[in-house]
Amino acid sequence: MNELTEKLDPHCVGRYLIDVPHDVLTFGRVEIQGVSIGTTLLTQHEYARAMEAREAALKSTKSVLGYQFLYEHGEGQQKGTRYFVHLKSETDPSDASRVIEAYKWDSGYQIKLQIEAVDFTRSKFKDKPSIKQMIIKNDVPEKSHAIFDLLARVRGRPENDIPTEPGVCIRGGFLPGNAGAQENVAMQFVLRDSPDVSFDLQTDSDIQESTTLLERGSSINEVLKHNDGRTIRKRQVNLTGMQAEEWLMAGTTTLDIPGHHLTLEANSKIGSPKTPLVTLDMNTGSLNNVQREHINKASLSEGEVVALWDAVSRTLRPRPNGF
Repeated sequence: MNELTEKLDPHCVGRYLIDVPHDVLTFGRVEIQGVSIGTTLLTQHEYARAMEAREAALKSTKSVLGYQFLYEHGEGQQKGTRYFVHLKSETDPSDASRVIEAYKWDSGYQIKLQIEAVDFTRSKFKDKPSIKQMIIKNDVPEKSHAIFDLLARVRGRPENDIPTEPGVCIRGGFLPGNAGAQENVAMQFVLRDSPDVSFDLQTDSDIQESTTLLERGSSINEVLKHNDGRTIRKRQVNLTGMQAEEWLMAGTTTLDIPGHHLTLEANSKIGSPKTPLVTLDMNTGSLNNVQREHINKASLSEGEVVALWDAVSRTLRPRPNGF
């Protein structure tokens, strides 16, 4: 256990920092103003080839119902960026569904932005009374503007780079800017040598709960009863820059073996852009982005689980100047 806790590295997630064991595998997802953002580690040459392949794939895709599939494509507002507007899928029953994709390469990363939209102005069904009554028949221009604005600002970022300016950290990237609504960021850290052990950190600027974690005790206890569960510890926690509550549990996991679920929650009732709902979960003996097959037992003892949780969870804090 000393090997896991003696070297913790800071990671930036959303507008927060957390220190996790050095040798972890990371997975992330983020949605800003309805736009999903993802990154892939690529050379600039690999990025150019990927864009050629994406364009070719979309041009060759055919709607099973005979609808036009690719509507717009080309270079974005910045040199080297690319965008595509296409039907949601080749089997989509509607000819008005749209997906807007936009790409850029920066600092060793391909950055992809995507959002769904609709355009009934080109639909074969546009003269139907129900469609004529729609207030917004085409939101592609509005959403294209939003996606290009984000594309211009987002940049690639190595995991060991901790920004000093306001903005949102994503896996492999950073979006500078002050805190705003519709920011949902999630990151999963999986221990490389104990892949059944994971930490999940999520922040959401738009959720205000009616109760705190500990106030939901009756429903949590009911779940524990059905999973041979028990409480290890539950209490309020003072973290740097915020108050939180934690509940540490043991029970039968998704792999049908004894394991642990530890959770911490902050800003439950005051969720806002400046104080987003923050949740941190630790799971052992469970499925995650790495552990996809059955195992016979969890890799950590209960004492090791609690020690690792205490070492990691207490480092969770707002990033200085992050908001």
